[in-house]
Amino acid sequence: MEKSKKTDTSFIASMNDDLLHNILRRLPAKPFAFASCVNRSWNIVCNHILSRPKMVSAFSRNSDQLKAVEEAVDKALSEPIRPDFVIANITCGNMEVTLRLITKRVGSRVPLIVSIVEGVLGKEACNDNAGEVKQNDQGMYFCPTYAILLTIGYFPGIQVDVIPVIQAKEESEATVGDKFVMDIRNFVSAVSDHATPACLMLFGEDTHATEPIIRKLDYAMPAETIIVGDQKGQFLHKRADELRTVQLHKDESRVLAGLIFARDRHRPIQAGRVQFSTAISRGMSSVDLRYKVANAVNSLPRWPATLMTAKRIGEAEVLNGEQILDDIEESLLGNPLWEAGPYIGVIKRRKYSVGLEEKPKIIASLVFHQVTGADEQYLTVKGGGIKTGDHFQVYIPDVKVAEASLSDVSTQLRNIMSKPNKREVVGGFVFAGSGRGDSFFGRPNADSSPFLENFPELRFGGVFCDGEIGRGLLVGEEESSSQGQGCLHVVSSVYLIVSYACS
Repeated sequence: MEKSKKTDTSFIASMNDDLLHNILRRLPAKPFAFASCVNRSWNIVCNHILSRPKMVSAFSRNSDQLKAVEEAVDKALSEPIRPDFVIANITCGNMEVTLRLITKRVGSRVPLIVSIVEGVLGKEACNDNAGEVKQNDQGMYFCPTYAILLTIGYFPGIQVDVIPVIQAKEESEATVGDKFVMDIRNFVSAVSDHATPACLMLFGEDTHATEPIIRKLDYAMPAETIIVGDQKGQFLHKRADELRTVQLHKDESRVLAGLIFARDRHRPIQAGRVQFSTAISRGMSSVDLRYKVANAVNSLPRWPATLMTAKRIGEAEVLNGEQILDDIEESLLGNPLWEAGPYIGVIKRRKYSVGLEEKPKIIASLVFHQVTGADEQYLTVKGGGIKTGDHFQVYIPDVKVAEASLSDVSTQLRNIMSKPNKREVVGGFVFAGSGRGDSFFGRPNADSSPFLENFPELRFGGVFCDGEIGRGLLVGEEESSSQGQGCLHVVSSVYLIVSYACS
C-alpha cells in the first residue's frame, strides 16, 4: 500500500508542470497575472505559456458605451496576456471616458491610443462572429450607432510606446515633422540595437500638417520599416510613462500619434522573432484623363480643401471646375462606376530632408484627393498640399479591381504559412477605406476575407478610415518609379500581418 502511494505521488509530481500548464493557460489575463506571482515554479510555467507573442482584437456594438467597453475588454483579456500596448477604436462617443475605463483595466503603464474612426470590423466579443459596423451617411460627427474595437498586443522581444505629434500655432509642418522623426529615432536608439523601428502604426487628425508629415516619415524611414495607419480621424494617447493623457496647451493641436515597435536589445533568449508584413487591396481604376494644375488655392487649415483649375496635358487652354467635371463625365458615359464619385491622383514632387543633417532630395509621391464639387471657377477636392504645376490623373472606385486585389492579398497571406521557416500568424489588423465594406462589395465581410479564409481562428480587427496609410506600395494602373510611390491611399484595404518564428 505504501509503495502504491509513493508511485502515485511520483506520477503526480512528474505530471505537475504539464497539468499546471494546462490549467493556467485557460485562465483570463488577471487571474493568470496573480498565478504567475505564487512561486518560482508557477512563474516559470506562466512565462513558458507567454513565450509566444499575441495580438487579439474584439469589437462590441452595444449602444451603451460603458457596457461596450467592458464587453470588448473582457473578451480581449479572456486568456493569458501581458499587455504591451492597447488600441481602442470607437465610432463615436467620449474618447476620454474610453481611455480612462481601459486604463483602469490594463494598468496605467501600458501605452494606449483611442481614436474615432469611420467604422470597425473583426470578430464580435459576444459571439466570435465576423462582422462590421460603419458610420451612416451623416458622417463622423453624427453617429447614433456606437461600436468599439479593442486590440491588445503582447510582443516579447519588442519595445512599444506612443509618440505624438503636437503642433503649436506658429510651428511649421517641417519643424514638427523633423521633431517626430527625431523622437522616433531617439526612442529606438534608447531601447534597440537597430537604428529604426520595425513597424509604425499611425493615427492622424484631418489637418494640413498630417499629409506632409506622413510623407516625410515615408522618406526618412528605410524600406524595411512597416508603416500603416489611419490618416484622418480624431485621437487621444497615453504614453507608457504617463499616468493619464496629456492636456494640450492653448493654440496646440493634435496631428498624429504613432505606435512605435522597436526590437529590444535585451530580447529574451527564448523569445522568437516577431515579423511585421503588409499587403494591400486596391479599389480604384484609372481613367485616361491627365492634367496639369494651372492654379491652386488652399482653404482653411482645420478643414483642408483645394480649389483648382487645370490644363489637359499638352494643351494650353485652362479649364474651370465644370469643364474638368464634364471631361470626366463624358469619359465615363454609361459606366456605372461614375456613380461612386471621382478622385484625382496627384503626383507631388517635393524636397525632403530631416533637419540640417542632409541635402534635400526630390521625392515624387502619389496622393489621392476626392472631388467634392465644381463650378464656373474651380474644381474642389478634399485635402491640401496641391501646388500649381502638379500633374494629376482621374481615378474611379472599381469593385472588380477590389475583388481581384482581395484575391491577391489572400494568396499573399497563404504564402506566409508555406514559407520554409513555417511562420505562425499571431495577429492581424486592417485599415479599410470608408468607401468599401458590405455595401461596396455587395457581400458581407469582404475586407475581412483574406484573414477569414487563411486564419479562421485568428482574432483580427480593423477600422474603416478616410485615408489609409500603407508603406512602400505602388498605386495605379500604369505604375512606374517616375510616377512616384504612394503611402497614402483611398478605397483600399491595407493589411498588417504579425507573424512569429521560434528562435
